[in-house]
Amino acid sequence: MRKKVILSIIALALLACVLCTLFACESYDADPLKKVGDKNAVVESNGGLMVRQGKYLYFVNGYSGYLTEKGKQNWFGNVTKGAIVRVTYNEDGSLDDDYTVVVPKSVMADSVNVGFSIFGNWIYYVSPSPEENRAGEVQTDTLQFLRTKLDGTGTQLILNWKGTSVQYKYTAKALVLFDSSKGKLYTKNLSQKKFNEDNAGGVIDSDVASVHFIKSETYDPKGSGSVADYILYTKNAKEDFEFSNTLYVTDSRGSKGSKKVLIGGDSYGDKKYNISILASKVTDEKLAIYYTKTSYVGTNSTGTLEGTFAYQFQDKSLNFVAADEKKLSSESIDSIYPLDYADGIVKTGSNAKIYRLNGEVESFGDLDLSTLLTVQNDCFYFLNSDGILLYYPLDKKSNVHYAYRTGEKFMTSFTGAEYYDEYFYFILDDEYDYMARIKLADIDIYSGKDATIEPVRKVTKSDKAKMDAEAEESESEK
Repeated sequence: MRKKVILSIIALALLACVLCTLFACESYDADPLKKVGDKNAVVESNGGLMVRQGKYLYFVNGYSGYLTEKGKQNWFGNVTKGAIVRVTYNEDGSLDDDYTVVVPKSVMADSVNVGFSIFGNWIYYVSPSPEENRAGEVQTDTLQFLRTKLDGTGTQLILNWKGTSVQYKYTAKALVLFDSSKGKLYTKNLSQKKFNEDNAGGVIDSDVASVHFIKSETYDPKGSGSVADYILYTKNAKEDFEFSNTLYVTDSRGSKGSKKVLIGGDSYGDKKYNISILASKVTDEKLAIYYTKTSYVGTNSTGTLEGTFAYQFQDKSLNFVAADEKKLSSESIDSIYPLDYADGIVKTGSNAKIYRLNGEVESFGDLDLSTLLTVQNDCFYFLNSDGILLYYPLDKKSNVHYAYRTGEKFMTSFTGAEYYDEYFYFILDDEYDYMARIKLADIDIYSGKDATIEPVRKVTKSDKAKMDAEAEESESEK
């Protein structure tokens, strides 16, 4: 009987191999890279289009769109444009020319969650499924959560997720996902060696109304963790005709010791509010949150907006003291950009303003900051409607300027720009859609000097042929 079972297992294994040969299965096999990054190095600018770890800069090598012609287009090993590429990052900020594909698979999701993270020896990312249905249609409505080692080997499928609108965050210990359709917040342990790709993991909490992921850009493998790894979420009141909610906090594993009420029914004495998180920022391990408050009286469903508020927790214990809450405005400021906590916030959108903690409001007239990227060197940096970089000094002593007059456009349909170490990194919206960067120090407010757009890319063979042909044609026309 035992021999029959063994023979059956062998037969099934052989059948699987034959089927993979006949129908071709995606393989994650790869030869290790000769040069490998330092898994013990501090990671900076984590979670976006470009990440620095030690001497290497890793980045998403442009935008190729959803690869829908054939699933094989997005098979591991077949991708260059849209893959994760690395290049040596020198101390002066310059880049070498040693561009190397580390993750040869398309890295993308929706515009909110696109990006990747590095923790120690692993690169974590999301890619559309390359699987095809019986009609030969690529199943891009399924997301695959994966990880690959720094040497390009060991790729594992962590999770298959049906649908593309899921909110998620990678941390060093867990993948956290919010399924708004079910109101469930999941955590999947990343310390295990094997994964059940059809299991979303354990449930941190149910009946969750909203989730806010704090931006955690720095990872120190020798550190004890960051307050930026915490997850904020709200749950609505269960009682009938009760319209307040409770703001909770948890670590990425949903540990009992970490999961607690941050702002709830007892936080303001007898008053109850509905809290809506707008933004957050971590500075020197102090978490600041920005939110609106709406009060409700009795069973009346029409609440009274109390305004927009700011609060900074003083340590990782995250104890809220209502008396230390700062009111920024009596109005709801739906779209904001947090400055350093003491400096307040920027109201983005039309008619930009800065709201200070002391109640002062500084207006910038009809300046529209709907596409504000960052506030650096006492300037707003933002895009116009064509995706071209503009800047405006906060002292208002100069008009809005173009950062360059050569016309290059930032891609905004796919994702925004990343600011790191005095550079903007962005997908260049042109015929080829590769990564590029621009140095802020090259922008001169008064001389009108053009900043230089520097390519950051590993070009495919087909694109290289087109570029060479265009260069030859341009030269012949001179």
